[in-house]
Amino acid sequence: FVSAQELHQKLLLAGQKLGLTTVYRALTDLVEAGQADVLAGEDNEMRYRVCSNEHHHHLICRKCGNAVEFDLDGFEAEVSALAIKYGYKDVAHSIELFGICEKCGMSA
Repeated sequence: FVSAQELHQKLLLAGQKLGLTTVYRALTDLVEAGQADVLAGEDNEMRYRVCSNEHHHHLICRKCGNAVEFDLDGFEAEVSALAIKYGYKDVAHSIELFGICEKCGMSA
């Protein structure tokens, strides 16, 4: 995951002359099109990355930002059952778990 500011800096270093507002707009468009995921990091800064279109969750390293996608099939079934039980429709959820990845843990 990368913040808009981090992506903007990388683009500037690569010789691209784009404004930060343009980067935010492009990231928002990608999220709305389902081509990128967005989440609030532990510092509450919005972070983005290209992701698969299928429903999934993330395990994210607090140090390097590396993310692993995972599924919770049993949990998904429970969520659907709860929605039906209480008469809810169009239920959505998002799960992000934060920790320290193996690589960062070894360097500590």
